[in-house]
Amino acid sequence: ERQRLDIVGEFHLGEFVNRFRRGGLAMQVSEGGAKPLPSLLFGTINGVLGLVVSLPETQHAFLAKVQTNMTKVIKGVGGLSHREYRSFCNERKTAESTGFIDGDLVEAFLSLSDAEKSEVVNGLDVSAEELTRQIEELARLH
Repeated sequence: ERQRLDIVGEFHLGEFVNRFRRGGLAMQVSEGGAKPLPSLLFGTINGVLGLVVSLPETQHAFLAKVQTNMTKVIKGVGGLSHREYRSFCNERKTAESTGFIDGDLVEAFLSLSDAEKSEVVNGLDVSAEELTRQIEELARLH
């Protein structure tokens, strides 16, 4: 019997990943006794470095809402919608991105105008200032 890995997420990077390593680029400092988040550093054949961080489920759900609201404010790469651009595609199947938060998209919140930030936080039960603080905290992971 063949053993297969369970698919827990799919995400288009635009690169071919050829190496994963435990860890990250920045030293994670525990604040208030909280454990650092588990992370994997990856490298691609073109020399791109990236980070995959395992987030708590509540934080992931919240950031997924932020990501959805961000796609309403920011135009996608090459005129594609964010959903289309990040969809996983290979010779056997095409699937929407699942299980991942696009850190680049979420961090783009920091460069939005105040009016755009207000539009993003609409319906999130958080202020623009609080979301800015949370995103800056996440940005320190890399």
